[in-house]
Amino acid sequence: MTDKEKWVEKITKLFPAAKGSVREVKKGCGYASCKRCASGEKHQAYLFTYYQNGKQKSHHVPKPKLAAIQQALENGREIERLMVEQALTLIKTDRKKK
Repeated sequence: MTDKEKWVEKITKLFPAAKGSVREVKKGCGYASCKRCASGEKHQAYLFTYYQNGKQKSHHVPKPKLAAIQQALENGREIERLMVEQALTLIKTDRKKK
């Protein structure tokens, strides 16, 4: 198996992947009759935050999707680690040729 095929196999196993972060926030629901919001407690929510074209953006993450998004973020961090490893390998390979 070539280095390229090994690389593709590693990356394929890490699908789906994402770059960004998830954070817990407390938000009001907007209902005037909500006792939780009236008490100041508010509702638990999760936001996925990322950068696109140099601008920070956020999207609400439904609770049933939270674990999948967190796994995708972990996979994305692993892919970034593999990319750095690949770059260092390329640098060292070029040094050996000289």
